[in-house]
Amino acid sequence: MSTVFERAKEELTLRPCKHQVAGHLFEEGKAGSLVDDAGHFYKPLQGGPRGRREREFYERIQGEVAAEAAERLVSCANGTVGAAAGDAGVSGSRRKSWDGEPDRRQRAPFTARNAMLLRAIPTFLGVVEAGGRQLVALEDVARHYRRPSICDIKVGFRTWYPNGDAAYIQRCQLKDAATTQSTLGFKICGMQVYRQCQRGYWRASKRWCKELPPEGVNKALLRFANNEAGLRPADIYGGVRGAIAQLRDLEAWFQEQREFYFYSSSVLLIYEGDVADAADARLSVRLVDFAHTFASDGKKDANFLAGLRALIKALQGVVRMDFHDSLM
Repeated sequence: MSTVFERAKEELTLRPCKHQVAGHLFEEGKAGSLVDDAGHFYKPLQGGPRGRREREFYERIQGEVAAEAAERLVSCANGTVGAAAGDAGVSGSRRKSWDGEPDRRQRAPFTARNAMLLRAIPTFLGVVEAGGRQLVALEDVARHYRRPSICDIKVGFRTWYPNGDAAYIQRCQLKDAATTQSTLGFKICGMQVYRQCQRGYWRASKRWCKELPPEGVNKALLRFANNEAGLRPADIYGGVRGAIAQLRDLEAWFQEQREFYFYSSSVLLIYEGDVADAADARLSVRLVDFAHTFASDGKKDANFLAGLRALIKALQGVVRMDFHDSLM
C-alpha cells in the first residue's frame, strides 16, 4: 500500500523502496527510504548534524553546477567564452588527469575537476517536507532495472572522523573492528541477488553482513555475481564497463581530488539480474551516503582511497577464482 503525504498544495504519493538493501529499513520498524512513480528516491534526513551535512553536500554540488551554467550563459551572450569555460569541456572525458598540475586542477571549473563525482552520485532533486520529516529527493538509481541485483559496500578502513567526540570515535572503532571494515578496508552492508532459477531474490540480512568474516567476503562477492542465468564474475567485475573499470575511474578521481573527505560512504554495484549476457547486465557503480562528508581543505582523502583500492584488489582476486566456489 502506498503512503500518501500532504505537501504544500499537492499530494506526494510514496511507497517503501523495495530495493533498498542497507541502512534504515521499513521491515525493521524504522523510517526507511521511499520511491514514487516518477523515478525519484526519497531518503529521510537524519536529525542533527548528520542530516545537515548530507543536505549541504548535495546543495553545494547543485549550487556549483548551477553557477557554472549561469556563467557560461552570460559568457556566450557576451561573446566572451574564456579559457575557464573552455576547460569545462573536459567534463565529458572518462579520465582527465591533472598529475603534476595541482594548481591548474584547482583553477579548473568545478564540473571539470569533479566530472567523475558528478557521474557517480545520484542526481539531487531537492528537499521536501512530508509527514513531519525532511526527505532528500534523489534520482532512483535502480529505476531502469527490471530485476536489480544490488550490493552496498561501505568503503574505507575507518568510518569515524577525527573531529568527532571521544565516545563517537570509540563506538565507530568497535564497530569497525567487529566487521571487515578495519581489516579489509571495506564492508558489505547489504546485498540482493536476483536468482533466475528461483524467480526471486536472495537477500542478505543485516546480521549476515555484520557477521561476515574476512575469509567469507570473496565468496559473498562471488555469490553477488551469480544470477543463475549465465552471468559470471568476469561479466560483472571484469571488462571495459565492469565494476573494476568503473571503480578505477573513481580511484583516479580520489587520487587527485582535494575537496572532500568521505567517511562511512558506500559504493553501490547494480546490474540487471535476469540477463545472460554481460552487455545486457549494464553494471553501474554509484557513490552514496554523505552524512559524514566534510571539506578536506586541500588534503587527500587517504582513508577512502585506500579502502577503494582494497576493494578493487579483492574484486580482481574474485575474477580469478573458480566460479563454482559461488554455488552455495
